Amino acid sequence: MIFTRRSWYGVLEMKHERLIKGLIVAVLFVIVFVFGIMPLISGKSLTDYINRLSGEKYSFSEDEYAVIVVGSEPEGIAAAVAAARTGLKTLLLTGDSDLGSYIKRCMIAGIEPDEGQIEGRTVNLNTGIYSELFGKLKVGFTSNDYMKSVEKLTEQEKNLDILYGCRIDDVVLADSILKSIKVSAEGTQKTLSAGIFIDATEKGTLLELCNVPYTTGSEDIGLPDVYMPLGFNFMVSGVEWENMNRIQKASNLMEEFREVLKSYQPVNERTKIDNPTFVKQSDDSMVISAISQWGVDVDDPEDVKQAYEDAKEEAAYLTAYLKSSLTPFSDCRIEAVADELFIPEYRHYEGRYTLTVADILENRDFKNKIALASSPADAGKFVGNGLSYVITDPKVYAIPLGCIIPVNLDNVLMPGAKASFASLAATSAGSIPTRITMGQAAGLTAAWCYMGGIMPADILYLTDEETKTYEDYLKKGGIYLDDFSEYIEDPSTGQPLKDSWAYPYIAELAEYGLVAGGKNNDFRLDYESSCDVMAVLLKNAIARIAPASYSFKIGNLLEEYETTEKLTGEKAAAMVLDVLGISYESGEAFETAEKTDVFSRLPEEKLTKDAGVTIDTVYCLAVETAKALK
Repeated sequence: MIFTRRSWYGVLEMKHERLIKGLIVAVLFVIVFVFGIMPLISGKSLTDYINRLSGEKYSFSEDEYAVIVVGSEPEGIAAAVAAARTGLKTLLLTGDSDLGSYIKRCMIAGIEPDEGQIEGRTVNLNTGIYSELFGKLKVGFTSNDYMKSVEKLTEQEKNLDILYGCRIDDVVLADSILKSIKVSAEGTQKTLSAGIFIDATEKGTLLELCNVPYTTGSEDIGLPDVYMPLGFNFMVSGVEWENMNRIQKASNLMEEFREVLKSYQPVNERTKIDNPTFVKQSDDSMVISAISQWGVDVDDPEDVKQAYEDAKEEAAYLTAYLKSSLTPFSDCRIEAVADELFIPEYRHYEGRYTLTVADILENRDFKNKIALASSPADAGKFVGNGLSYVITDPKVYAIPLGCIIPVNLDNVLMPGAKASFASLAATSAGSIPTRITMGQAAGLTAAWCYMGGIMPADILYLTDEETKTYEDYLKKGGIYLDDFSEYIEDPSTGQPLKDSWAYPYIAELAEYGLVAGGKNNDFRLDYESSCDVMAVLLKNAIARIAPASYSFKIGNLLEEYETTEKLTGEKAAAMVLDVLGISYESGEAFETAEKTDVFSRLPEEKLTKDAGVTIDTVYCLAVETAKALK
């Protein structure tokens, strides 16, 4: 189900018509001169010059801002700081009493930046404000470390105001433009206006009020109540670090730690021990990240509450297990638990472009890119046993500006995991480092548009030369961007995977999480299949691609083929015909199937009656059979 409160048609065309190209070109020239030429001539920083430009040009009333950022999540901090550094009056709104956000509430103590592969080079994709927030903290940090880092960043920005304990009550819209918001804070209500707004909240608080359509969980592929697992962190004290250090010198302590936890049997049914890590906090304490809660309906507060209580209980049992299993933990005890479960996925708001799994699979570059990313796309949430189920592990791909511009709003940006990503693409593009880089890009974009007198949506229509100016501006603002041409290689041929005849079927199945290349991106195209592989894939392909046609009858028919016997052309044909309800004589399924549209999609002589069937052919037959039922 898609929650749509208004229908918006012709918005893009309308804005395109209003675009005054001459003015934009003139403004862009000024920006290029200020950002590109003047700093080179004088040696002054970009910030100094942009401060001078905006400070002289703009004046604001008390409740008027150039940019308003809603949400103090790390991406909100990055957006607000980036906008304020341009010298424009910026406001950061938060419903909290501090700027700790989910980092503090969920006791997140370890984050690593994305690293991409471009022309054989390993590149850090999260620079700029991400580095300022976490660079000195490295992999492990405490909540205090993070809070000090945030305070240092925000306190030095003279153009940044922060309003705490704030609630947005209403919005004022004029067609596709958000004019102002009505907020309550400390018992008073006021109306705040801005040229550009940025929703950096986890759930899209501002977007919901503006009627931006969204889906929940994996609704885009027919599973609205299926979400990524929720993480629970807790801190133990009494750890003998000296003992641990001694062990670590003699062995790989982290591997030993993980091996011990593999033997632990969770008490609660929905609890899994997933990718366990520990992060040192003090001389005798550490944060343990190991507990995941699966199958939680994030849209149901009571279910989330129960999952949190289950996780707390599990932490107690897990601590007792560690005390008895690992010597350094023999005297440990729980010191603190996270205030909340970390929710990596909730809503996916509709933007001007939706990033797909195929975009990640193809390592796609984009015009109007605002960030680069490289985290794996993982369909593990469908597996339900805590195991990784990596669809693809890209070298690098770009996130386009269109993903953070709502479909029905021209002057609002929406960085973060809630951006316009397909639900499975969000497992990669929604990583915390990428969220922060997107936030910084949003802040820079908001300032660029305000100074240019245009809307973020107008950028989508710029010429290639004007777009290059925009991207150069983002680079100078601290975003790592590069043009690239990377691809995933098909191990069976050594050629680009997208050149394979079967690639369209791989891409389609990948969007539904039905194929997995793993960390090595090996889709095993030249491997011969067994009957059960095709039967299970066919069952799932029909359920996802043609759900209205799936029935218990089809499920029962295919269940009979779920054996480890070698799959031949005759058996593959029999499966397809049984599903399509086409009769055939015993032993002549292949001859009958050759006359169907499904088999006509195969390359000539790719499939023969008695020979084995390779996986690439299975992919084709599964997709084409499902489509034939639609």
